[in-house]
Amino acid sequence: MPLAQAKVFYYDFVEIKPWTYELVISNLGLAFVGSKNSNIESSILGFYPNHILVQDSKKLAPYVQQLKEYFAGTRRSFTVPIDYSSFGTPFQNQVVKMIENIPYGTTISYNDLASAINGSTSVRTVAHAVALNPSLIFIPSHRVILASDKVGSYRMGEKEKQRLIKLEEGYLNAID
Repeated sequence: MPLAQAKVFYYDFVEIKPWTYELVISNLGLAFVGSKNSNIESSILGFYPNHILVQDSKKLAPYVQQLKEYFAGTRRSFTVPIDYSSFGTPFQNQVVKMIENIPYGTTISYNDLASAINGSTSVRTVAHAVALNPSLIFIPSHRVILASDKVGSYRMGEKEKQRLIKLEEGYLNAID
């Protein structure tokens, strides 16, 4: 793709121990959340090849602030825009949009999510769409689990998925 046609994404990092998260936005909203690697392109460009990345902490400030509030337990849902335009198929978009409706502090199984999607009976197809979620935490795919005693895999690792579930349960129980 010629440089003039390449899409520009903006990124910044936020440290929330034990991770340093990378957040990436387009002009339409959040496009990617991951962990900081030594080379940002190795993760974000795996999702969105042929994009130009520009670090811009001012543009990312609302996203960083909401992520910090989430980890502090003062935010249960996100209000910043999310960019679905560059992500996946219409079916994959449908799955990640359904994930946004899973209430804070609760989990559902991949099977339940597949059953909730009109006309979909393939748990594997749904699980694949969940795994491709580029905007972790903001689109809370950590709330989708294998079964009550098994959380399943997660792009940032099973331990991080368990940590996010326990974080939400802890704040939910502390406030209610």
